[in-house]
Amino acid sequence: MFEFKFTEEQNTLREMAREFTDNEIKPIAAKIDKEEKIPDELIKKLWELGLLGTAFPEEYGGSGFGEVGHCIAQEEVARGCMATATMIGAHQSIGANVIFLGGSEKQKKEFLTPLAAGEKISAFCLTEAQAGSDSFHLKTKAVLDGNEWVIRRNFP
Repeated sequence: MFEFKFTEEQNTLREMAREFTDNEIKPIAAKIDKEEKIPDELIKKLWELGLLGTAFPEEYGGSGFGEVGHCIAQEEVARGCMATATMIGAHQSIGANVIFLGGSEKQKKEFLTPLAAGEKISAFCLTEAQAGSDSFHLKTKAVLDGNEWVIRRNFP
């Protein structure tokens, strides 16, 4: 029979994330929900603790805990505020992870490193009025025009 146990480092991460959530996130969770905004000060603290880069290796500015570490931290943050956990998850899993999994070494150094280190937040846009979240029917395109990307809407 296989028994899974967290490593000492993973348990330390869990304790840190739990304590931070109880002391910093839970007390303002209702305000976050009401105002529909995560305060910049909270995001800065998440960066400082390395909670915005748990999944990524240290060589790219991350905390080096991998996906298991990311899940541990997410579980603890979600106990206190789903909005904050969703922001962290979107930043790491949807935004930055695409670069980690499919980016070149140059792209990882240039783009992933500041994302994993908490210097920037990743974003992901999908929804359009005509398509909802159906990515196959999106009409908006990003087109390289010289040295700049231009967003073009191709619908009425």
